[in-house]
Amino acid sequence: MSSFLLAGSLLLATGVSATPPEVQKWLEGVDATRNAFAEAVVSARASHVTNGKEGGTADFDVYIKGRDRSLLVFRGGKNSGRKILTSGAKMWLIVPGARHPLPITPNQRLLGGASFGDVAQLRFAEDFTAVLRDETETVAGRECRVLDLTAKSARSSYPRVTLWLDKEERLPRQVLFFLPSGKAARRVNFTKFDKSKGKAVVAEMEIRELLGRESTAVTRIEYRDYRPARLDDAIFTPEGAKGL
Repeated sequence: MSSFLLAGSLLLATGVSATPPEVQKWLEGVDATRNAFAEAVVSARASHVTNGKEGGTADFDVYIKGRDRSLLVFRGGKNSGRKILTSGAKMWLIVPGARHPLPITPNQRLLGGASFGDVAQLRFAEDFTAVLRDETETVAGRECRVLDLTAKSARSSYPRVTLWLDKEERLPRQVLFFLPSGKAARRVNFTKFDKSKGKAVVAEMEIRELLGRESTAVTRIEYRDYRPARLDDAIFTPEGAKGL
């Protein structure tokens, strides 16, 4: 992502208004539901659902440290032991027995419509500016405020995003991601929330690709355990991750 100085320059150059303070707090709250702790280990399952029928699944743990470091470790199944390491803008696939890690991109698929980037960190409050619509809309029976988000970085994969925020609980209910062409490409619905150490965290989300062959399927990600942890910096290097 661009630095804050560059982001600020882009805002000035394009005339995009800063997010109002109250709305900024809402976005920070949304981010906290997925990133409640600076360091944590999350146990999760991704399921591929087509026409209401569950297909393949993948169980994994995600080790998270700060904004831009994570290590995803597959547990069980044909991918057991494989790892996805993210450090800054770089990502690697680590295969058991392989000599060297394989560089990959955030668009590499985890399962169905979920890419590795979906499991990594996303910060609405830092990466976007927001405009609040006057009218409310209903999502899954909940009255929601609607926020139109504009990416601060010109390099963002999704320059425009729409976020539906529960009017009463201030929890995210739905997010719609748009490509630079203006086409809606991906919809994410947050279907369950839980508490961890007194903080509200996402317990389940559903991802649907709106373009291409995956548009008939939904990828469901269940966050089954979310626990704060003290993590060694070494595991977020290719050599250190291989030994975990």
